[in-house]
Amino acid sequence: MTIVLYQQDFCEILDESRTHHQSNSNSDIYEESIKASTKYFHWQEWYMLLRSGLTIRTYEITPSENLIKISKHRNNPTINLSFFIKGNTKTVLQGLTNSADEVAGRNYLEFLPGIKEIDERVAGQKIFRVQIAIEPTKFFSNFNANQLQYLPCELQKFIDGSDVKPFHHQGITTPEMQLALQQILNCPFEGAMKSLYLEAKALELMTLKFSQFLEPIATAKSQFYLSTGDIDCIYHAKEILIQNLDNPPSVLDLSRQVGLNDRKLKQGFHQVFKTTPFAYLRYYRLEQARQLLMDSEIPVDQVAKVVGYSDRSRFAVAFRKQYGINPKSYQMQYRKSSDLISLNRG
Repeated sequence: MTIVLYQQDFCEILDESRTHHQSNSNSDIYEESIKASTKYFHWQEWYMLLRSGLTIRTYEITPSENLIKISKHRNNPTINLSFFIKGNTKTVLQGLTNSADEVAGRNYLEFLPGIKEIDERVAGQKIFRVQIAIEPTKFFSNFNANQLQYLPCELQKFIDGSDVKPFHHQGITTPEMQLALQQILNCPFEGAMKSLYLEAKALELMTLKFSQFLEPIATAKSQFYLSTGDIDCIYHAKEILIQNLDNPPSVLDLSRQVGLNDRKLKQGFHQVFKTTPFAYLRYYRLEQARQLLMDSEIPVDQVAKVVGYSDRSRFAVAFRKQYGINPKSYQMQYRKSSDLISLNRG
């Protein structure tokens, strides 16, 4: 069974079904957490105002039935930077793109005034997101022209008063971003120290995301031509690696399977995915491991084997290098973090 909810219906159901609502505000800090259980979905949300023009939010939704949510974005001057931590959502942004699916391990920067959004979520699948909302005219008000020229052009348009068209830019959540996200979700401070810490991490994530817009400019001269067929072959190579986590082919074998020479495969892979084939494989393995540690009670050594590591210690070293935390510690922290994030932020 599939349930269709419009934004107004969704908000009314949420308001009527709140089982917890806590807010903490003074002249310096505003923080709020909400929990609701409805017949259609379970919801947890936490929100904090970090400074004028900058807020951070986490939310978790688990639909009880297949759920389609239809909403229309408001006409306000806010850019959203969202990180997909857990769970996938099929998303259509009408008039902008029919392919804006939200997949764990990715992120987006978007501005969607007046855009109609349709989200499809699967029953029983937990969706978890970290979102940073930026009002450019407020947040960047004290930056000078020389500083602003290094921002993505879309942000510069907000500040100089130019007409800004709706946009939606997706990208891969890098290991550096993953580390900052985990530090946000496991913030060790309270009160003003917590606000300062979370603001610093939000700024770090913004910097890492904005820098992705500058990479094509910096690398344009070093790129070489890839035909549509070449790009298809490179994506096929990625799928072969993913399907053979426990016994991946060598670069030579992989190049033969997809019909490219090894040099073109390596250079093309780096151009498309910003990394080498086996650095991507390592990242994907560890991201799958992170998902398993979040999703289940599976022992760490078994998780290591599932993603292709025969040696638990090597797995632990690789996991710690990518995420800044041991896999067992990550698993234990995540078990406690869901309630902590949405209920105990105050």
